[in-house]
Amino acid sequence: MPSGLDEIDAVAALEGIRIALSEVADGGTYVWHRRDGLLSGMAQPTTSFKDASGLPCRNLTVMLNTYGRSSRIDGTACRFGADRWRLAG
Repeated sequence: MPSGLDEIDAVAALEGIRIALSEVADGGTYVWHRRDGLLSGMAQPTTSFKDASGLPCRNLTVMLNTYGRSSRIDGTACRFGADRWRLAG
């Protein structure tokens, strides 16, 4: 997570990412807002696949806007357990 996020902000961002990974189709977008617009984000799953061990995985792009600064994160997450994801990359 980008610097400048407190623990509550980081939890909100991770929850937005979890929702996007669990509920949004490839190419769709999930947007969230916190702190009267001081923190917002967008998560977009781009492709779904299974890793070598058969776990469902998704590539995704995350855009965070924090206190007037934007950052982009491209990564991969794989599901383990019910509705839990492990971020990598």
